[in-house]
Amino acid sequence: MNINEEFSRKFTVRKLPADGLTVNLVATAEECAALAVRLGILSCDEVAADLTLTAHEGGRMVRGEGRLRARVSQACVVSLEPVEQIIDEPVSLLFLENGANAAEEAVIDLDPDDEEVPDPIVRGVSDAGAPIAEILALALDPYPRRPNVEFQAPPVPIADREPSSKTTNPFAVLQALRGSGRDDANGNET
Repeated sequence: MNINEEFSRKFTVRKLPADGLTVNLVATAEECAALAVRLGILSCDEVAADLTLTAHEGGRMVRGEGRLRARVSQACVVSLEPVEQIIDEPVSLLFLENGANAAEEAVIDLDPDDEEVPDPIVRGVSDAGAPIAEILALALDPYPRRPNVEFQAPPVPIADREPSSKTTNPFAVLQALRGSGRDDANGNET
């Protein structure tokens, strides 16, 4: 199952009204569970997006503007306990007709500095759910941490030995095993 199948909401471009269409995309419990597995998180309790889809350039391009809301749970990077995250992100999507002829024929005003990569419109149909799932993945906290949880390094054991005035060579044991002919611990010949 790929991310397109986990949260797929296909739309037909020719069915979009001239003034745009507002859609509410809500993930089912099964889709939320599949997204949680795909994203490697403990749970995905809610995913919803409100989008206004507007066709441009005779249906060769569609813009989607709106908001993504989600509630997810991830493992704390320190304690591994669940950490809930509420996601509320603005969404700006771009869908572009697939195919070389469409790109050559249409003079579509795209900003070359814009990082937004268009999603394809194939035979007049595109999927608004897949880019929403991608935005959700990017909105996840990469290092979730429960409040007031601090990393506790394990205590370092102190070796029971008498302090030496000489600094010992860490490779002395290897030199002794090899029989290098060097007598002292610092690897100096005697």
